[in-house]
Amino acid sequence: MRALHILTFAIAIFLSVDALPYDKPKVYTIPLKPKSVTRRRLSRRAMGSMPILEEGPDIAYYGQITFGTGTPQYFDIQFDTGTGDLFVFGKNCDSPACKDKPKYNPKLDKSFSPIYDKDFSVEYADGTKVSGDSGKTTIEIAGISVGAQKFGLVDNVTDNFDKPYVGIMGMGFSESSKNNQTTPITNLIDNNQLDKPQFSFLIGRKADKSPSELTIGGSNPNKYHVDTLTFTNVIYNNINGEWKIRIDNCVIDGEKLNLGNRIAIIDTGTTLIVLPPSDAKEFYSKITNATDRGDGFYVIPCEYRHEVGLVFNGKTWNIDHRDFTIRIEVDYCIGAVAYHTGASTEWTVGCTFLKNVYTIFDQGNRQVGFAQIAKND
Repeated sequence: MRALHILTFAIAIFLSVDALPYDKPKVYTIPLKPKSVTRRRLSRRAMGSMPILEEGPDIAYYGQITFGTGTPQYFDIQFDTGTGDLFVFGKNCDSPACKDKPKYNPKLDKSFSPIYDKDFSVEYADGTKVSGDSGKTTIEIAGISVGAQKFGLVDNVTDNFDKPYVGIMGMGFSESSKNNQTTPITNLIDNNQLDKPQFSFLIGRKADKSPSELTIGGSNPNKYHVDTLTFTNVIYNNINGEWKIRIDNCVIDGEKLNLGNRIAIIDTGTTLIVLPPSDAKEFYSKITNATDRGDGFYVIPCEYRHEVGLVFNGKTWNIDHRDFTIRIEVDYCIGAVAYHTGASTEWTVGCTFLKNVYTIFDQGNRQVGFAQIAKND
């Protein structure tokens, strides 16, 4: 979910993570899974990679982060490569979205220090706004301690933030922060706490009961075919701090769109693929009987199976037809490629695509890698 660049989708699908703590190696692998809205305590496991079954229809992925010392406080937080800010519901939040949700209490935290005269505020293009105060504390992600981490204690949240998690951890470059924060990943890299200045995602699919996980400090080669790994550099003039890479082409049933000079924003916080309206019109001109609903979506025939692929650095990565065709009713489907008014050359590439690849975000070398997922028997 990117600040000022995210759609309100007709389907409530979001990315999140289940975090598990580890000991002292500098590579940390966290199993992820989509969860139902029922909050429950996460199990704690030893270091290593553990596949898990997915729950729910790929609705929400988020993970547990520990805030503070003394009396640690645990919160479900979304991991999002499309933003650069960290926030959590604060104890003074009385907005309806905060009702009956866990809230951070700085009085229980021995590490907390307020940042005076620094309000926290983030606005999203779907109308969601969060605001409050800024502070610093020690946080823990999968057993990795991050000291003096800036974050927002939000006490005002718009009603449409009706999520199973109570905050977001931005995983873009720190330049993407709207509140002058250094992201937790950047802090870990700067503190030399990781083997490699990378983090990686495997996004599972409910239909396959496939596992999901986040690896911090490198990647998990057991989850992908190493010989298929292809990197694409982040664009040079990336002033917004997003994971922007060049997209060579889009292929639909073997036919190329040939739209030049397009940029893809690789965003784990977005479920769909979001194009400018003109690009979406060109895209769906290749889909038989596709009809524009006028609200950012196209209706498509449920019975057709289309092969859609995105081309990065000369390599085509196909999207499973189950990810492209979203069934709303028995005989009513929409395409997972949506449109939204914004930059005329930028595509937001979310989990519709990312479920089909293993993704490495290499912050040190400013590049994004895709690889073929290893299928386990």
